[in-house]
Amino acid sequence: MKPIRTSPSFIPHIHSPSAEEPTPGTPLHSAVVGRDSEAVARLRNEGIRANTLNAQGHSPLDVLDNMHDIDELSRSSLRMALLQSLNPTAPPGYAKPEALHGTPWGLEILQSGALRGGVNDAKGGSASLEGKVFFSDRTRESATDETTRADLRSKARVYAAGKGMHPSNAYSRALQHRMTQVILHALDNGKTIPASNIKRSIEVNSQDKLHIEGAAWLQRLLHDSYIINTGGRKFINATLDEALNFLKLPGSLVFEADDQVNELKGEELNRFYHRVASELQLSLENGKAPYLGLLNQGSIVPLVFGFEKINNLSTHEIQYFSKTKQYSYQDEDHPLSGSLETGGKLKEVEVRNLSDFATLCLGCAIKDVELPAELLVRVKGQNGSKAQYLDAQKIATFRQKLAAQVADQAGEQPLPALGLHQLQEVNSRIRANDLSEWIKA
Repeated sequence: MKPIRTSPSFIPHIHSPSAEEPTPGTPLHSAVVGRDSEAVARLRNEGIRANTLNAQGHSPLDVLDNMHDIDELSRSSLRMALLQSLNPTAPPGYAKPEALHGTPWGLEILQSGALRGGVNDAKGGSASLEGKVFFSDRTRESATDETTRADLRSKARVYAAGKGMHPSNAYSRALQHRMTQVILHALDNGKTIPASNIKRSIEVNSQDKLHIEGAAWLQRLLHDSYIINTGGRKFINATLDEALNFLKLPGSLVFEADDQVNELKGEELNRFYHRVASELQLSLENGKAPYLGLLNQGSIVPLVFGFEKINNLSTHEIQYFSKTKQYSYQDEDHPLSGSLETGGKLKEVEVRNLSDFATLCLGCAIKDVELPAELLVRVKGQNGSKAQYLDAQKIATFRQKLAAQVADQAGEQPLPALGLHQLQEVNSRIRANDLSEWIKA
């Protein structure tokens, strides 16, 4: 049975503005009930936030959404007054998103045209739901909260980083791929991989599946040894030769398979490492890792998708030590263009910086993916500075300059014909530019 939006943690549906009375201490709610968009705008400019809940547990947006005897022009004016960005760098009349979805799989989502539950990351934690599409929206996180979700964007940014405890998370997989490149580069060039003194043994079901089970073993080893505790920081931005100095693999391995015990050393062990690293790398390149993370040499490119209001979201509750938290989701895939039933058109994509936007644009060029029309790109503010916004004209200018640089580097070869190593080099050189010059008229 599909869960309904109303749960013990949410207040029942409001049938009329009068149901909001009394609303003590909530001037924004009163202005909404009074249909006074100018008062709403004035209050927000005075510093009154639109995330405060009234005595009934509703935000000003909730009150507006449940007012049925109101014309659409008035509703639109009130909604704009409640959501209009106060950031002076935002385009005039720009309304902030009402739902956010952070992901390391941004290119794959743009390529498919939809958020697809469970395709890339089937499950978050032990208490999460499998195969659902989750959003950070303007509802409260806990039944006892007096505001809607605080730091709405920061919640989505956490998911965009793709981190997790298990070796299957996107952050780890991107770094695993980079480490397989380090291993194969060393072995292909006759270099010695530094050896650890820790003795390792591997139990496999069959010698015939040694490369598959060996790849899974290597994945766990890389994750546990270099990623889970330190985040693989030493490998990020290091060249393949530099990264080899940070990597150690067992100098011998004992295999138990088909009731036989074998020990590998020397060249035989190197051949094993080459085979399982190749197997793991191929698996990651065939969709197990986000492409932008591979293109960016193992460093995730986090994206936060911002949507217009999404209707009829369900609520999933997870009990933590101190409180129960609520997460909004829907069962179906969510098209980036929105739908008549649920709404939720994509309006904004936030990138961490212009370098990440360059990698996104390069990935789109390689995979022949178009950015949605009318999309606004938000470049996250750095070190206390305000966010930047790129409209269609600035995006087009940026992409034209990127295309010119790509042509200089790739020559007459089409991008899809280049190998990943070459594409990584193109990406690195592009990111090294002063990209702020690329958005100037």
